[in-house]
Amino acid sequence: MWENFFGYVIDPERAVRLFTWHHYMLIGFAILAIYLPIQFSRKIKESRFEARFRNGAFIWLIVLEIIYHAHNWYNGEISFPLHICSFAVIMCLGLLKTNSQRIFEYVFFFGVLGGFIALVIPFSYGFPYYNVRYYHFILIHMTIIMIPLYYYHAYNFRVTKRALYKTFLMVLLVMPIIYNINLLLSRLSSTSNVNYWFVTYIPEHVSFVFSNQFIYLGVMLSTIYISQVILYKVSNRNNEKSETNV
Repeated sequence: MWENFFGYVIDPERAVRLFTWHHYMLIGFAILAIYLPIQFSRKIKESRFEARFRNGAFIWLIVLEIIYHAHNWYNGEISFPLHICSFAVIMCLGLLKTNSQRIFEYVFFFGVLGGFIALVIPFSYGFPYYNVRYYHFILIHMTIIMIPLYYYHAYNFRVTKRALYKTFLMVLLVMPIIYNINLLLSRLSSTSNVNYWFVTYIPEHVSFVFSNQFIYLGVMLSTIYISQVILYKVSNRNNEKSETNV
């Protein structure tokens, strides 16, 4: 079994399925990815090794992203950094190197929401627990949650309403582009339909809920916007309380 650790193995019975112990374990990892920055961010920031920590996280993310695409290409699957979480990885890399508040405003939504939703409502393509992609899925999504939360707690970076609207506008503008890229790549692929951002085809794991593409996209966009608003409200609740007390 374990000799297939680096192979392209699909085994739905041993992969993450909704409402199984695997699923609940991933929810636990999502909670852990939120807890760890809360607990340790300020200690890391005050440490003389903080720059090394950021460089280490930078290399770690690059390695994880390379593993993902190399694994796909080696096994004949078309692969480009076009998933929402790949966008978050690129933004995290930029943030780690620049400490930019502007980059943070985007990666906070892409990373925290993208990583959290991926772990709580997992779609891991059926890779089983004895395959590298099973662990890669967990590690990369935990990382893109933790890095923006590190800057939130250690650097006191915050997002504004304007950043919320800019990020959602970016989603609206990029989504049609990704939709058409998927169609083009699917025509070039002989093995599967390419579905970055899960916008061109209804994912199999929610196909029992949605039968209409427009309803599916409408629900997805509404969920993204509502999630962004909730994250904005939760992350700025102390600021709003302060403004109210002035």
